[in-house]
Amino acid sequence: MTTLIRSVTSRALRYLQPSARENEKLTRIAHKVMELVRNYPSPLITDVVSGGSFAKGTWIKGDADLDVFAKIDPSVDKVEFERMGMAIGLQSLKKYKTQLRYSEHPYVEAFINGVRVNIVPCYDVEWGKWKSAADRSPFHTEYINNHLDSHMKQEVRLLKKFLKTVGIYGAQIAKGGLSGYVTEILILKYGTFVSTLQSIADIACARQIISVNKVDNDVLKTFESNIVIIDPVDPRRNLGTAISPESLGKFILASRAFIHRPSLHFFGVGKNRKPRNVRLDSNLLIIEFKYEPRSPDIIWGQLKKTLNSISKQLQLSQFDVIRSTCTTDEKGFAALVFLLRSVTLPSYTERIGPDVFRKKESANFISKNAKESLLIWTNREMRLVCLFKTRVTNAQDFLHSLFSERLGSIGITEGLKEDIRNGTLKIYTGDEKGMISGIVRHAVNEVTATERFITDQH
Repeated sequence: MTTLIRSVTSRALRYLQPSARENEKLTRIAHKVMELVRNYPSPLITDVVSGGSFAKGTWIKGDADLDVFAKIDPSVDKVEFERMGMAIGLQSLKKYKTQLRYSEHPYVEAFINGVRVNIVPCYDVEWGKWKSAADRSPFHTEYINNHLDSHMKQEVRLLKKFLKTVGIYGAQIAKGGLSGYVTEILILKYGTFVSTLQSIADIACARQIISVNKVDNDVLKTFESNIVIIDPVDPRRNLGTAISPESLGKFILASRAFIHRPSLHFFGVGKNRKPRNVRLDSNLLIIEFKYEPRSPDIIWGQLKKTLNSISKQLQLSQFDVIRSTCTTDEKGFAALVFLLRSVTLPSYTERIGPDVFRKKESANFISKNAKESLLIWTNREMRLVCLFKTRVTNAQDFLHSLFSERLGSIGITEGLKEDIRNGTLKIYTGDEKGMISGIVRHAVNEVTATERFITDQH
């Protein structure tokens, strides 16, 4: 490790290390919430345990999450398990403003004195006999506390803050980044923050495999993500599944950038370094609409799927999508933003067919296109070419017709179809500058900016 890197990381830790006062505050809240859950009147709750970054001692100053797990008797069926999980959380946190969140099953979230608290149900099972996704979490907490020493937990803090600054921390669908548990596993694997970045920076091909323990090759064959991170608590589980290709790419580039030019900026310290934006307003296509409020986890999933579906429809109609993103205020407003090669198409389109020496294929091509094409000829490569009049040359017009005529068959999720049918839809281009504001502007910046950490490595 260079002297500069050592200096930067040691200074960064001064900003990330929680104080004794903060630790006391979190301890009081954790004990209070656990006691509230224990007081829930049900013999089916077999135990109450704490989890999350606080329980593992890996939280960043001013940014802890408190997870309290209500262990439920494994004899309870799934329907009753979900009902109990919601009831326990809502009853225990009834004095606070609660929100229902969803992962594989619902859980309850609230803020107590500025601290995010989650009450999550899980089954009280033996190792490996999982009945729900949350069943592994208490085992994760125990595993990390048994394997990470105090120095390594400091290294986890550095990695977490680095990922937060780059914008790829969090495994929720809205982010598609790295979870807190993944950061802990990476430090457990590589030992230090810098060693982790060096290993990530050197990734030379897709399907990188990271495992603390020996890998079962038969299990590996079942994983398809670009990075495979084996859960040591459950070796048949790939923690890399939630990491999007975009987040992995950012992780690799940011790691290289830090190693090349270490700076406190990678830990959010100092003057904000704004991304370098390019004015591409005339190439932006934006869709806005209001929706009936629902769980953030649900709306983000619906938006991501809808974004992909509309991108596909634009591509099929020759409107090349360069980049795209979606955004929501999680309260009832959402937007999709597309950066297109062009929002308009030429009046005429060519379709190139087989060469004339392929007798059967040539006949089929002519038969298929003769009725609608304006011209058919052979080019200098002796291939057949048809000329067609472009039906829709404007991307705005295309989307208006798509939503009015084919809304039910283009892959938009059922919930969003109803929201769009309610008439709140707006479709416009970036040239209509007065339309772009708030979170839409942030989304526009996301697709028209170069992240500073990409250029910092040069």
